[in-house]
Amino acid sequence: MQLAAAGLFGLTIVYTLVSTAVFINHDSMLKVMQAQGSLPAGTNIEQVVGIALFFAWAVIIFLCILWGVAAVGSYLGWRWIFWPDLVLLGFGAIGALLNLGNFANPSSTEVPVWGIAISELLDVASAAIFVWMIVGLVRFGPWAMRRPGA
Repeated sequence: MQLAAAGLFGLTIVYTLVSTAVFINHDSMLKVMQAQGSLPAGTNIEQVVGIALFFAWAVIIFLCILWGVAAVGSYLGWRWIFWPDLVLLGFGAIGALLNLGNFANPSSTEVPVWGIAISELLDVASAAIFVWMIVGLVRFGPWAMRRPGA
């Protein structure tokens, strides 16, 4: 269970960094902004694209650091990291449902459909590990380890 969580977080980091580096750039962000059609009053498209790129990369870096700590903690078997892992995997499970909207309207994202499909597979794996961890927690305790004294 620990290795599965660590591996999934590692794959998520690699996929996120590669897909962001390849697909999120000025031109793709401009295309998405034009497809959405609404800009804040008093701004031009270049300002909005620059701000959007900055915040996109800031969020990606923050998430990769979070997933990295979760991956290392899972791999090393830190008992306390079970709970943050459970939360992160739960968000991934929710992401599996939210990604379905990107399939319906692929022009709203910079990533092509096959990239959305890979993201969806990672999120479904997140949901599966989330359920596995909940079952292990109920039956045996965090990381499906025997409870102390049991």
